[in-house]
Amino acid sequence: MSSSSRRQFLQHFGLGSAALCLPACGGRELLGADGRTLSGAPRGLHVSLAGDPYSSRTLTWFTDGLEAAASVIEYDQDIEGLSSAEVRSLPMAMRAEGSAEQTTGIEALTHRATATGLDPERPLRYRVGSAAGWSEVHVLKPTPRDDWSFVHYGDQGTGPLALQLGQALTREDFDLLLLAGDLSYANGDQPIWDTWFDQMEPVLANWPTMAAPGNHEEKDFGGDAFKNRFTHPKPMTHSITGGPEGSSFYSFDYKRVHFLVTTAGALINDGTLPEEIANIELDLSLAAARRAAGEIDFIVVMQHFTIWSDQLGRSPANPSLVALEEDIIVRYGVDLLLVGHDHVYQRSVPMAFGLPNPLGYVQMMVGTGGASVRLFDEDGPQAWSARQFVGIGYARYAVSGRTIRGEFIGAPPLGLEDELRQSVTAPFRSIDSFELRARSPELARAHALPARPPELLLANFDAIARHTRARNARALNSCA
Repeated sequence: MSSSSRRQFLQHFGLGSAALCLPACGGRELLGADGRTLSGAPRGLHVSLAGDPYSSRTLTWFTDGLEAAASVIEYDQDIEGLSSAEVRSLPMAMRAEGSAEQTTGIEALTHRATATGLDPERPLRYRVGSAAGWSEVHVLKPTPRDDWSFVHYGDQGTGPLALQLGQALTREDFDLLLLAGDLSYANGDQPIWDTWFDQMEPVLANWPTMAAPGNHEEKDFGGDAFKNRFTHPKPMTHSITGGPEGSSFYSFDYKRVHFLVTTAGALINDGTLPEEIANIELDLSLAAARRAAGEIDFIVVMQHFTIWSDQLGRSPANPSLVALEEDIIVRYGVDLLLVGHDHVYQRSVPMAFGLPNPLGYVQMMVGTGGASVRLFDEDGPQAWSARQFVGIGYARYAVSGRTIRGEFIGAPPLGLEDELRQSVTAPFRSIDSFELRARSPELARAHALPARPPELLLANFDAIARHTRARNARALNSCA
């Protein structure tokens, strides 16, 4: 499906920018004791790729109160020739029941259900809920046959800048959304998660979304709220160790790109970092072997924390897992590292260990989701830096064959002074672009190396854990 035909598809079924303007939270008549609106209807609906990325879609949503209600998805792919009104009103042929558990920290339920047996070349219309209330009917685009695109950013929150960025996303044409942590900035105040999901539902319910936890997610019951509210695949090591089932670190393929999502130690206190380090090594080793065999073209890692940074007060690097993690990234020839954390945009040239290296990875630091706008170090960019920008925005990556064309879409603040920097009135526009080509077969084979044993990777774990906790504490203090 071409870019223009996808836009026509969205507009025909009421999914154009006009239909997806982000609402303010609220609008319900009943209020709970904490002032939060109550309803039996689903809210905070979002789509993820927890199973097969072609034949299934997983839906997660919330309902108020602790009275168990059914977790049902009704769906259909017979949509050809239907009007927008018919899409939203006609009965659906398929139905699946899911599960529910208490939402971490509040009197609500988190529901999950999966639509399976899908034809990836046909659109999916669906609704979720139960007899207590149903969501609106949403329509997901078909999986693209050839060219496709994904969007990435981090550090959003719920303020005016975050709303501006959400509005801009509804006017984009993409297939997958990747969120690099620090999403709601609830910082322990759990109803703020509901605000964030309500504000972002017009995006999250219509585009598959995969997320990484950030250091602010750790403040929500040690990351439990993040794990409870998102549904992600199990990590590769789960089948070996029987350990955590995911939602904080995991991997998946989309077309011929392999994605690994890590915590980068953001949730150090949940005790899973040793397994995660082993999982990173094993996952990337197998991905590199698959790339050498011609099964995939690119390896992409997403996490919240940067490896290298020039943000004011945080340059030249955010140490902790850097030495070990960057060694793994370079060893297996990761092509693209997607990060957030620092509230500026900065793209690197291909790099390794803080120096330009044509055989290294490109780091895309896009912590510009709207939480705040910060500045760069006055000493100027380091040698690895290719482009910097102060403002809000997101990165869009167009995948065509063995090429990824990246572009940063941003909007600058009114000024760089403290009193002007947190206001943005300029339109979003293209700020930066680059092109990344898949590695040659010879280079791909050079990175197809065996995974190293956990005892080697974790030989210095006590120091890694100590440095990671110190790094996380500094990061939170700098946000205060």
